[in-house]
Amino acid sequence: MGSPWQVRRKLCAIGLALIPVLCSLHAAPATAAPHESARACIDPAASARAVVSIFWRYDEPRRDGWQEIIGERATAWFYTSPRLLVTAAHFANELPTDGWQEAELRQAVHAGEAEVTARVRFRVAVRGRLPGPSRDRAGLAAGLAEDVAIIELQEPFLHATVLDIQPKPLAADATVLVLGYPGGRMEAAQGIVRGRGELADRYAGLALFEVQGANRLLLDGGASGAPVLDCGQGRVVAVLNGLLTGPSLPFLPPDRVIPTPWGSPTNTAVPASTLAAMRNCIP
Repeated sequence: MGSPWQVRRKLCAIGLALIPVLCSLHAAPATAAPHESARACIDPAASARAVVSIFWRYDEPRRDGWQEIIGERATAWFYTSPRLLVTAAHFANELPTDGWQEAELRQAVHAGEAEVTARVRFRVAVRGRLPGPSRDRAGLAAGLAEDVAIIELQEPFLHATVLDIQPKPLAADATVLVLGYPGGRMEAAQGIVRGRGELADRYAGLALFEVQGANRLLLDGGASGAPVLDCGQGRVVAVLNGLLTGPSLPFLPPDRVIPTPWGSPTNTAVPASTLAAMRNCIP
């Protein structure tokens, strides 16, 4: 849970040609619409200019079996300024702590307008603490609750809008809207806060919600860092940082991902109260 989405290239055995897989930058849809609108919610297009896909390319490709990993992708959103972006700390975890880095930002826009793509220089301004491998379950949950980072751009992003936060947690069964870039494509998904049950106890300190619609695995690779908005006023109540899955089944391939049961959480997120506390640490 919470691993950064790695952009890979597969080595073909014939001729050793490099074939990109999972790393094409698809054109985003002209408008962002929730997969289901069972309850009234804000228009996703109103916040589209505040959210971007961020892609960071490694200096040198990394190997994973027959695949080359060329970089990592996440979602980020503008906070307080067109120069400050919030994302998941596990995306920024390998970035140097000083100096400017290069990345690509992509942003879906309104119908009839061109998609925005920009090369930017950025650095990590504030990075939350991630759990180490030796922590117990309680320590793991506490560490994941700090899985958020603030990134500073060298130059403001043109036409960016910023999002406000709501540090007060939402009640169980409240509706939320998530704007993210799983797979590098803009998606808007409506969800329901799930604040009770065994998973809520296991991941105490994190916000949990269930994606509405048939695709319960939608907010996976590339969506980390996405803002979770309250459906009433469009303020950020949490920052997406993980996908929850069900136990594997013996008759399915071991790498087959099983969604959680209906009525249970599909994703974890860092509460906005953590981000509010970090704001004072911005240089």
